[in-house]
Amino acid sequence: GLVDYCASKFGAVGTGEALYMELKKRNSAVRTTTVCPYYINTGMFEGAKTKFEFLLPILDEKYVADRIVLATVRGEELLCMPYIVHVARMLKVLPASWQLRIAQFLGVTDSMDDFKGRAGKK
Repeated sequence: GLVDYCASKFGAVGTGEALYMELKKRNSAVRTTTVCPYYINTGMFEGAKTKFEFLLPILDEKYVADRIVLATVRGEELLCMPYIVHVARMLKVLPASWQLRIAQFLGVTDSMDDFKGRAGKK
């Protein structure tokens, strides 16, 4: 559910930040882009829901792919989709109880309650 999803995001962002710093320290010409999309309309997110579609829409897979290519070409270090996810990152300065209230209001804490994901292969 939500813990698995968030753990993977934290891992991806942390690894991306550390890799960025290592590459810059070595004056490397290698560039990276860490991608953090909200839920995408694929089988992987079957059952995930969103309370405010205009703020946190379920993303179209083609749109996500196009944005990843564009971000890579532009040399963006971090791509969050939709853009409002950047605001959520800034809310980390607030106390955890406030973050929880905001997440509850936005429906984030319930978004994975009916999550099924992609059915496993036998």
